[in-house]
Amino acid sequence: MIKQLFIDFFNAIEEREFKTNKNAKTLFWVNELQEADYNDENYIGERKAKRYYEKYIEEKKDVSVKAPNNYQRNFIAEYLGFEDFEDFKKKSFEENSSTKGYNKTTIREKPTAEKELKTNTKKTSEKIFPFILKFKKQFFISSVFLLVLLFTYKYILFENSDCIIWKKNHFETTTCTTKGAIKNELYNIDIGLFKKATLTKDMEFFTNGKPNYWYGSNKDGKREFFTARGIHPETLKELAPITRAILQSEGLLNE
Repeated sequence: MIKQLFIDFFNAIEEREFKTNKNAKTLFWVNELQEADYNDENYIGERKAKRYYEKYIEEKKDVSVKAPNNYQRNFIAEYLGFEDFEDFKKKSFEENSSTKGYNKTTIREKPTAEKELKTNTKKTSEKIFPFILKFKKQFFISSVFLLVLLFTYKYILFENSDCIIWKKNHFETTTCTTKGAIKNELYNIDIGLFKKATLTKDMEFFTNGKPNYWYGSNKDGKREFFTARGIHPETLKELAPITRAILQSEGLLNE
């Protein structure tokens, strides 16, 4: 009955789907008709489908292939319009007994509308679900990229914006990734007031007893003066307010 099952099966594919050769019929079975997934033990590959065709339809003697299992027999029988393989055998026997010399099982009508709807729904789902999974994957990647972009923007705009760098005689704001940048949150320098200054004798060094200038030594040990409190831009050491003794040592104050 297995042979007759395959004969009727491939005949039905030809009649219903207009597949007229071995390759077309077996590929339709594998890619369009079967419901088992690739990793399912009941899955039929293209090679195996062709072997069934060669063994049972072309009757090649040297083809070796295991008989279809119970699931596969029932699936083929259902495609032919029977309840299962046992139903196929029973009704095939009855039809063959009542028709002398007739050796072909009558192919049943196509599956009912309910079964067609179920089959079409499953095929549609099989086409839609991969798209949804692909869309979810792309959405996940896009979301991760957007989050990285937002964190980078936040870092540059906020966490990375409180740095300064020395330019000739004054500080300017810059990103913290700039070479030589200093985090001003550590020193709180008022860069609008802070500048390097060259002192002369006619300057007002003190106002109401408070110093107007600060000083510190550069890397070469030379004393330099600045217009506000802060750090020396080379050594990063805290500046000290000027004193009369410092001004006298510099020859700027005669007392």
